[in-house]
Amino acid sequence: MPHFSTSRAVRDDYFGLGKDNPSFFDVPINIPGGTGPHSGRFGTLGRNTFRGPAFHNFDFALIKDTPFGHRGNAELGTIEFRAEFFNIFNVVNFALPSNIVNGSGFGIISKTAGTSRQIQFSLKVIY
Repeated sequence: MPHFSTSRAVRDDYFGLGKDNPSFFDVPINIPGGTGPHSGRFGTLGRNTFRGPAFHNFDFALIKDTPFGHRGNAELGTIEFRAEFFNIFNVVNFALPSNIVNGSGFGIISKTAGTSRQIQFSLKVIY
């Protein structure tokens, strides 16, 4: 029978070091060669181990070329109409949660990533 860390009496102690653990979510500071806001390191968690919400973005474009006029055996020019749709399904993409450990909003998603639906029309004369 496995012993899950969430089944302990003190649920805040996921790492099994005791409820009075002084390093519990402590921000390391002044570590040589460290990175981050306090020049510390937060551990050795592998790349892409912790993921945020998915990002979905569907763009679509319609282009119509219409030739006009004649110069000899060729057209004089072309009118190009273009309709571009960005985030056409208007999917809300949430940003990553706050990663500032000492902040009051740690782990909370408070903003979105990307833009809402945008539609753009253009007309271009090529001669």
